Amino acid sequence: MRIAIIGAGISGIAAAQSLRKTGHDVQVFEKSKQIGGVWNLGYPQVRLQNTRDHYRLMDVPWSSRPDRHPTSAQIQKHLHEAIDKLDLTVNLGHEVTRLEETQAGWRLHYRDGETAGQQEFDFVIPSIGQYSDDKPLPEFPGQASFRGSVITEREIRDLSVFAGKKVLVVGFGKSALDMATFAVEQASEVNHIFRTPRWMIPFNILGIHYSRLLFCRLGTVLMPSWVQPNAFEGFIHRRLGFLVRGNWAVVKSIAKVQKYVMGLGRSDTVKRRLALLTPDHDLVGDFRSAAAMQPQMYTRYVAQERLIPRRGELASFTETGVVLEDGHAIDCDLVVLSLGSGSPVFPFMPEEYRCLLESEPDGVQLYRHMLHPRIPRMAFAGFNHGFMHVPAVEVGMLWLSAVLAGDLALPSAEEMEQSMANVLQWKRDHVNFEPSRSCAVNTRFQQYLDVLLQELGLNPYRKMPNVFAELFSQYGPDDYVGIYEEYRAARTEGGEPMRTLALDT
Repeated sequence: MRIAIIGAGISGIAAAQSLRKTGHDVQVFEKSKQIGGVWNLGYPQVRLQNTRDHYRLMDVPWSSRPDRHPTSAQIQKHLHEAIDKLDLTVNLGHEVTRLEETQAGWRLHYRDGETAGQQEFDFVIPSIGQYSDDKPLPEFPGQASFRGSVITEREIRDLSVFAGKKVLVVGFGKSALDMATFAVEQASEVNHIFRTPRWMIPFNILGIHYSRLLFCRLGTVLMPSWVQPNAFEGFIHRRLGFLVRGNWAVVKSIAKVQKYVMGLGRSDTVKRRLALLTPDHDLVGDFRSAAAMQPQMYTRYVAQERLIPRRGELASFTETGVVLEDGHAIDCDLVVLSLGSGSPVFPFMPEEYRCLLESEPDGVQLYRHMLHPRIPRMAFAGFNHGFMHVPAVEVGMLWLSAVLAGDLALPSAEEMEQSMANVLQWKRDHVNFEPSRSCAVNTRFQQYLDVLLQELGLNPYRKMPNVFAELFSQYGPDDYVGIYEEYRAARTEGGEPMRTLALDT
């Protein structure tokens, strides 16, 4: 098929490569003059929370060894090398303005600078990302009288913006934690306010890097999820739930103890401030797309009284600062509103399909996190966002190719919608709200990949027959190299199509 992909972030590039390998003619349209999506928009010193071993295209190893948690520049370099090596067609500066449904597929309208154009495609894949839209910049009472500056982290191009300032950071996601931490070395004073703290994932748990625990199968087996892809995992969660709860209670206790240790020998004020960072809610509910790693210097700065955290909500501005809902006033001359991103929007889509995709506050829930049964000849890439994001996109596009080739039969539209509703409800019951809650598999990446591979007739246990490695070694892109060849070898010409499993994901 002739396929258009909208967006040249890492999801769009991974999707293009995956579909090309299964024989499709693919073009990528990117409205920016640069590839990289959110990595093209990142603030200075932003780093991947994931590790280099888990965030790359299967067919493109890192050409030079990046940092363990790569910078945005290192990720963009990887993506440029991938496009060159794979000879992908990427149309930069081509903003898709409208998709028009045709009898054979889609007519894609775009604008290239001052020039408008259009092309015909059989199939379209939006890959617009969850974090690339403009950041919200709400107006507060009295803001016009404030003599300082109010910005978002997206506007910060140089950390010298903090130099000598009294800085106030608002929010508690990754970017807010980064902004508060980065500001300390430059600013004269840093306050950090937030309505609700979230569980921050420590980079090291008892001296072990978090990825060694989270990316091994044993760690993911104990992850509460909307789907258990095999009887063994189902048995653990149905019959041995105390093991699951106990595992996460231990992790929660370790996170609390680490803050307690940081406060040893410190003043009561410091201990109270550190205690403010511990949420009242359950740990597992914060395993979502917006889950933040704990910046290594953040709590240390709090302990050193160089960073002042405060639970509260910004109510209004004065000439010299802000007032919180509880009446507490904070003097400042630079306010960074780091309030996260909104739900994905699809301004180029026909109105009836926009209504299907944009009607929920927590984003669009898709069948297998890729398809909407009421939107023909279209799939989505990157809406299965998670801790093993790139393999999820690549395996997902192989799954899609099997559907397009007739090798994998889908359920009825009604059955797919019921499955979508089941996953949506589970997320609402067990995952704390975020505007992109429905657009992610987050820490349930292993369960998700296992289901897709089983439906393709492939072995999801990529390290077997070494049982020890299967349980305790980290999974990563290398474990899925060769799945295209395996899939081709397993296909039977003229055979009956496979059917999707009666599982929700």
